[in-house]
Amino acid sequence: MLSLSTYLSRLPWRKPRGSFVLLPTILGFKPRQTAFYELAFRHSSCSLVDDSGYRVNNERLEFLGDSVLATAISGYLYRKHPHWDEGDMSQRRSAVVKRQINNVVARELGLERLLIVRGEVSQMSPDIMGNTLEALIGAIYLDRGYEMAERFVLTRFIPIFLEMEDSMTNATTNYKSLLLEWAQKHHLELEFRLISEPKRAHGHFNYAVFVDGHRIGSGIGMSKKEAHQNAAHDALEKLKRARDSRQKADTSRSVSPAH
Repeated sequence: MLSLSTYLSRLPWRKPRGSFVLLPTILGFKPRQTAFYELAFRHSSCSLVDDSGYRVNNERLEFLGDSVLATAISGYLYRKHPHWDEGDMSQRRSAVVKRQINNVVARELGLERLLIVRGEVSQMSPDIMGNTLEALIGAIYLDRGYEMAERFVLTRFIPIFLEMEDSMTNATTNYKSLLLEWAQKHHLELEFRLISEPKRAHGHFNYAVFVDGHRIGSGIGMSKKEAHQNAAHDALEKLKRARDSRQKADTSRSVSPAH
C-alpha cells in the first residue's frame, strides 16, 4: 500500500502561480516532502480526482492545521501568561485564532503567490487565504511533526500578529459598532462597564456589556479597545442564539397540529 506522500507525489499536479523555490523562505526551513505542501496550496476549485473518485484538495489539511494552530497558541499563552486562568487564556486565544487574522497573516507571508486556484484570488472570498494558512500548518505537521509546526506558529505567525495587532483589529469586524447600531435601532440603552483592569504589566482589561441594565456579554483584552470589541462580539453571539431559539420556537408552534 502506497504511503500518503508517495500517492500525492504521483498525482498530476498543476503548477502553482508562484515558484515553490519561495517555500523555504516562507517556512523558515526546508521541507522534506513537498507533496504535502502542494496539496496545502490546492484550492477546491482546482481539485483533482483520484482513482477511487475522491476529490483531492487542501480542505482536509485545513481541518488538521486549524487544530494544530489552536494547540500551538494555547501552549504559547500558557507559557507566556503563567497567572492567567482558563477563561483569560480562552478569550485571548479566540482573539488570535480568527479567520480574519489568519487572512492577514497569510497575505503578509505571501501565500497567494503559491495558490493553485481557478480564477483570480481577488475575486474569491478573502477567507481563501486563512484557509490556506491552516492547510499549510497541517502540511508542516505531516511533514516535520508537531514541534516544527509549533515553531512555525511561534516564529512566523505570532510576530506578524503582534506587529499588526492594532491594524488587524481595525480591519476585522467592528462588533462594538454593530452592537451600538442594534441598540439604537431598538431604542435600548447600551453600556460598557469595567469589571477589572490590569494589576501588572501585560495584564488585561475585563469589560461587561449591559443593555437596559441587563448584562448580556463580557470580554477581555490587552487594551480597553480590544476588551470592548470582545465583549461586544460575545453579546452579539448571545443575541443571535436567543433570536434563533425564539424563531425556532415560533416555527414549532406554527406547524403544531391544532387540538
